[in-house]
Amino acid sequence: MIRGLIVVVCGLMMMSCGRPVAIPPAAPLPAATLMPTPTPSLSVAPPTSPRDTPADSGWIAAAPGAEVRRLRADLGGGVTAQVSVVRLDPARVSFQVGYAPDTPHTLTTWADSVGAIAVINGGFFDAQNRTVSLLVTGGQAVGESYSGRGGMFSVTPDGAVNLRGLAATPYDPSEPLAEALQGWPLLVQPDGVAAYGFEDSDRSRRSALALDHAGRVLLIASSSATFTLAGFSAWLAGSDLEIDAAVNLDGGSSTGLLLAGAEASERVESFVSLPIVLLALPR
Repeated sequence: MIRGLIVVVCGLMMMSCGRPVAIPPAAPLPAATLMPTPTPSLSVAPPTSPRDTPADSGWIAAAPGAEVRRLRADLGGGVTAQVSVVRLDPARVSFQVGYAPDTPHTLTTWADSVGAIAVINGGFFDAQNRTVSLLVTGGQAVGESYSGRGGMFSVTPDGAVNLRGLAATPYDPSEPLAEALQGWPLLVQPDGVAAYGFEDSDRSRRSALALDHAGRVLLIASSSATFTLAGFSAWLAGSDLEIDAAVNLDGGSSTGLLLAGAEASERVESFVSLPIVLLALPR
């Protein structure tokens, strides 16, 4: 009888090995790669208790042109989400898209490679770490632009920043860009209104790139698997961050944000090495 029990247990173990990680269903999309990078269940740290951090730290100066704010977003029903926001002044900080599909890096390695003060994970990529949308890095375009959907953060050769919806303002290959990064979906339209309302109940770690009404760049990351995309869109539009436009970046285990300031710092660690990032460098 004992021998039979061992056989049954071993059989169950063999059935469980190699089981693929289930990816929650999402809205019908043209490309399956637009799902957040799945977070390995064994790597997820327990969420921080709401009692461990203040509801709102307020803006904290971190370095010239860089501030950080830590928020506890109340999503109703006793559900909260931890959100970290880095606010950057384009007059004092420059931006660069990092792309290394053959050798993805950690946040720290990316920052150290160019002396960046802040880094956030980029857009979606495939199983070979290749971008599934358009990137522009050092004036060179890589990949194909989203068409009729998503959004794009861009930097002109003279350093001006912009964030637009690609349905309303498609990418033109002839436009001069020094840097560009695309994401999906557009979360806040360029008038401060929530842009995504499809509720699929898929809660995940989230990251976003935004511009506020004063033209400052916001790097936003939520370390807890709490927001749905629709909920993230609604919260960003309704927050007091004064967001003019925002686009979603790759979430799940890719969500990562690093700020290395002399006066303050912040880190939301990604669970995987990143082939695409946006870097902020002191001018």
